[in-house]
Formats: sequence, C-alpha cells, structure tokens
Amino acid sequence: MFFGYVTNQDINPKKTIDRITNYATQHQINNLRIIDDPQHARVHWEKRALFDLTTKTAKAGDTIIITRASQIARSTLQLLEILQVMARRQLKLIITEYGLEYVPEAEIMTGGLIQLLQCAEVEFISKRTEDALKSRRAAGIMLGRPKGRKNKSRKLDRYRNDIINYLSLNISKASIAKLVGCHPQTLYNYIQDQNLTATSATDSAKNSVVSLSTSEHEEVAQ
Repeated sequence: MFFGYVTNQDINPKKTIDRITNYATQHQINNLRIIDDPQHARVHWEKRALFDLTTKTAKAGDTIIITRASQIARSTLQLLEILQVMARRQLKLIITEYGLEYVPEAEIMTGGLIQLLQCAEVEFISKRTEDALKSRRAAGIMLGRPKGRKNKSRKLDRYRNDIINYLSLNISKASIAKLVGCHPQTLYNYIQDQNLTATSATDSAKNSVVSLSTSEHEEVAQ
C-alpha cells in the first residue's frame, strides 16, 4: 500500500496532492491513498495524523510518499525520530523532490541516510526562516532596515587608512580587496561612497606629520 501524506496547512495542498498523484502515475502505482493532515508541519509529528499513519495505519512493506521533508518535520532530530519509527515498522519513504526512495533498515548504514539528511537540513533552514518572517509580519514588525537609517559603521571602516595607503601606492583595487578580505564590488562601493582617492592618503600623511610636529614642539617647550 502507498500513502501520499499532505499537510492541509501547506501553502498549496492541492498542488502537493497533484505532484504525489503524478508521481504515482509515472511509476504505475495504483494502490495510492492520500492522507490529508489538518495540522501544520510546525506541530510536533506525534500530535499529527503522521503519527497514526506511521505507528498504526501503515503496515510492514507499505510506502509513504511526500514531496519534501518539511511536510513531516521541521528539524533533523525530528526527522531521525520518524525514520527510526519507520525502520522499526519496516516502512519505506519516498521524497519526490529529492528523487529519493528511502528504505531505512537497508540504508541506515549507507550514504542514503547522509544524502537524505543533507537535503532535508537545507530545506529545514529555509522553512524555519520563512516561518519566522511570516510570524514577524503577522505581528506587524517591520522587516529590514527602517527607511532613511544607515549603519553607524561599515565593515571596511576599520581598514579605511589601510585602503587609502594602498591607493596611494597605486595597488589595484582587486588586490586591495584581497588584502582587506572582501569582495571587489564591496570595496568599489566603499571607495565610491567614502570618496577615497590616492590624494586622501597624501592629506592623511600631512595631517600625521603636522600632528607629530606639534607633539614634538610641545615636548621641547616642556
């Protein structure tokens, strides 16, 4: 028996069902039953229809089909818990978007598990970020930097004098970017915004000399 698992709170559950049924058609799977879970995937899996499906409804040898890992879990640890239950009950898992047909008891010691977890973790990070942004929007919290506000300091501020000196030595901007450890475009933008030129280095040097001379005169006077 094949079970297509879909969370009703998915962005587009109908589209997800269509993808699962299309997969079943392409692989000549006739005995497909769709499990439409009313709970969101953010709810712990033991409190969703997925728990009954994996522990009661599905029998040894049955297969559960999902389109992506975030339908059944929101973390690698939770996914491992589910796989452990499926392995114990001899259930198979197919994730259509990963192109993976996973048999836990057969692949637990192979690269299959690693591949599954790697694909899932990338998706989990994306989903957690997406959920957090939705929550902030729903709470009316403004996202990003408020209009008109600029950072008090910039990444390259601490290298400002170094950049000016490099420019005075006619070192290429690409080379300077490597020296200060940033992307060339970041450096170009900084130089343009700060209006830095080789002349700036000369002025800086003159100021340093004036400052030094003043200090020396003060010491002599004392």
